[in-house]
Order: sequence, then C-alpha cells, then structure tokens
Amino acid sequence: MENRKSKITLYDIVAVGLMAAVVFVVTMFLSIRIPTPTGTTMIKLANAFVLLCGLLLGPVRGGLAAGFGSMLFDLMTPEYAPEAWITFIRFFLMAWLCGLIAYAAHAAAKKFSRNLIACIVAAVFSSVFYMVKGIVELMIGGSALAPAFVSNIPKLLTSPPNTIIAVVVAMALYPALRKALDSTPFAHHLAHNGTGQ
Repeated sequence: MENRKSKITLYDIVAVGLMAAVVFVVTMFLSIRIPTPTGTTMIKLANAFVLLCGLLLGPVRGGLAAGFGSMLFDLMTPEYAPEAWITFIRFFLMAWLCGLIAYAAHAAAKKFSRNLIACIVAAVFSSVFYMVKGIVELMIGGSALAPAFVSNIPKLLTSPPNTIIAVVVAMALYPALRKALDSTPFAHHLAHNGTGQ
C-alpha cells in the first residue's frame, strides 16, 4: 500500500507541470521590476502562487511545481539565468515548507489557521533566504558584512510587500481553487496518491 502511494503517476506530472506553468506565467507578466544598485528586484504576485502550489499539491509536488516554474522564468531572463539553480532551491523550499505545515497532523490543508501559519512561515522564510543570498554574494565578492547588508537594503525593501501580498492573495484564492479542484476527477487521483506527499 505504501509503495503504491509513493509511486509517481501521470497525474502527479500533469499537476506539477500545470502549476509550474502558472508560476512561470504569473512571474513573467504580473510583476513590477525595480532596478537597484545590486541588481533588479521585483514586486510580484508569483509568491502567492508558490504558496498555492504547497497548499494545493502538498510539500513535494508543490515544491517541484514552484521550483520549476520559478527556475524556468530565470532561465528565460538573461539577468537571472546564472542563479536559476538557487531560484529553484528557494521556491522549492518555500512551497515545500508551506505544504509541510498545511498537511501536517492529517490537516490536509483544510484548517484555515494552519494554512495561514503555513503561508506566513513560508513567505518569511523566502524573504530571509533572499536577504541572506544577496549578502553572501557580496561577501564572496570581497565585501564585509556591514557594507553587504547596507548595499542590499534597496532590494530588501520589497520583501515586506511581497510577503504580505503573497499571504493575502494565497489565502483569498485558496478556498475557491480547492473547491474547484476537489470537484474534478483529477483531484481524486491526486488524493489517492497521497496529496500530502
């Protein structure tokens, strides 16, 4: 029985591919790019869909969808392409953490308070990851910690709005998307294979 539940199915691949495409499209077209001295940052709606990957598909499938969708955007944007692998890790972990909390203790992402905590924790984690990455990059280039932190402040200013937007939009859209998904035979196949996996 466990082996059957852990098997990757065509439904898993389709679900991951579909949500990865959504994350890619939202990142590409629903974001505001802001140039800074240390590179371009963005105010974007995509982080909400990264959280929705975790809520709708669970930690592993959600993580893969978020990671691949975000990485694909980077690979198609020359400025970001060299960091595509870091982007995959960041957004995989963001969706994975959201899904892990939302599905823990058999909650199955059906408890509002747990889902809200999952979204907040995952969104804050992503912001911290982004901040640390920027500082480490400058320190590898020879900067001291304090100047590296100061240089990243313009980029960091986008983190609070991105975090708030992500949590609010994900929590607002999730009930309708969950209901729509659960009304399809597709959801039965995902659930049969263990949505929280």
